[in-house]
Amino acid sequence: MNLMTSMSVETNNVFEDMSGVVDASFAVAEFDLDGKVMRVNDNFLALTGYDEDEVLGQYHAKFISNDVAEAPEYGLCWADLRAGKNKRVVLPWITKSGERKWVEETVGPIRDAKGTVVRIVRLGVDVTARHDSFADLQGKVDAIEHSQAVIEFDLAGNVLTANYNFLVAMGYSQSEVVGKHHSMFVDPEYAASSEYRAFWRSLAKGKTAARQFKRFGKDGREVWFEANYSPVFGADGNVCKIVKFATDITEQIHSLDDLKSTLESGFEDVDQSLCKFDQSYGDVSQSCRQAQAHLEVSTMVAGRLVSSVDETAQRLSELRTVADRAYEHAIEGDGAIVSLEHAIDVLRDCARDDAAIIEQINVLEKCIGESARISTELRSDLKAMLSRVAVVSLAIDEQGQITNQVRSEMHGIQTAIETSHGSFDTMIKASEEVAMAVGQTREASVVLAR
Repeated sequence: MNLMTSMSVETNNVFEDMSGVVDASFAVAEFDLDGKVMRVNDNFLALTGYDEDEVLGQYHAKFISNDVAEAPEYGLCWADLRAGKNKRVVLPWITKSGERKWVEETVGPIRDAKGTVVRIVRLGVDVTARHDSFADLQGKVDAIEHSQAVIEFDLAGNVLTANYNFLVAMGYSQSEVVGKHHSMFVDPEYAASSEYRAFWRSLAKGKTAARQFKRFGKDGREVWFEANYSPVFGADGNVCKIVKFATDITEQIHSLDDLKSTLESGFEDVDQSLCKFDQSYGDVSQSCRQAQAHLEVSTMVAGRLVSSVDETAQRLSELRTVADRAYEHAIEGDGAIVSLEHAIDVLRDCARDDAAIIEQINVLEKCIGESARISTELRSDLKAMLSRVAVVSLAIDEQGQITNQVRSEMHGIQTAIETSHGSFDTMIKASEEVAMAVGQTREASVVLAR
């Protein structure tokens, strides 16, 4: 924006003497044709902060900033004034204290009776507050123009104007959209709907609409805007047009769509993994149940085996006791046989002449000899049996220890299987919680993608 804005008006009017009304309303200064101060009023002095003797004879350039005074437009302005032209300008004045004030000046030549320009009069009004407010507003408008896509519509939805950002986003030129209806940017089915007509009726009544909007560019591609449709009210308080302020979020929407696809793919992989996990858990759980059932039977059999081994050991112990007694009796029988043999020898000596007795003694001796033989064999058999009983008892003792150890190990295995079963229950519960979390995350990703 130029530091000096002006509106030239060609005129031949001659300024008359200043009236009291003008003198009271404006900061008035009269200059000669070279731009030197000839007269100022109190308003001028109050505005600039100078005393009268400090300004008389000074050039007009003393009261404006150097950048304006040195600009070519400033010299041309004085040339136009000397040529008899009127000017209306807004200039940055610099007060005595160095403060910048914006002054709107109405400047014109004063002519003599012959029509010759003899001096220049400048009527000024302090517009600093208005200028600063306008500059602030213009700065905001410029910021919006540079950062957002802006398009204006009449109340019927016809395009009045569109800025660069909007045209680039949609792929159109200004001439291709001005005068066209907003419906050129939306889906034809939506444009023909009652919802779309209600949308524009609502805007025309002064209501705003702010959300994400899907639009279609010149090449038919989707364009997404985060936008606000705002009614603009005229001086009469009625809606005079609609302005749309928008930010192109197409890239973000596409990124969200890609994210959604990625998440969905990941969710499918997780679902498949969970299904495999569930299947594996079912197989393992079934195997555990079968193993537990077999183990229970084996434990029962082992228990019976232990009882059987204990009973067998007890019977062998009893058998060994009986065998020991029989062996002792056999030894005692050997002693008795020796005594009988000695008695027979005595009888034989006594019955040496009695053939009948000798014959009976011989028969008895034969029987005693046979008994001695049988007793010897029995003693040998009992000794062998005792030896085998000892070996079997040792084996049974070892088997009993092994069987007890097996039963203990089986009990440990059963405990481990039960614990594993509990762990699998915990794992399946965790997998269910994972599946639930995945489902919730999937729902969240759908909402996010909207």
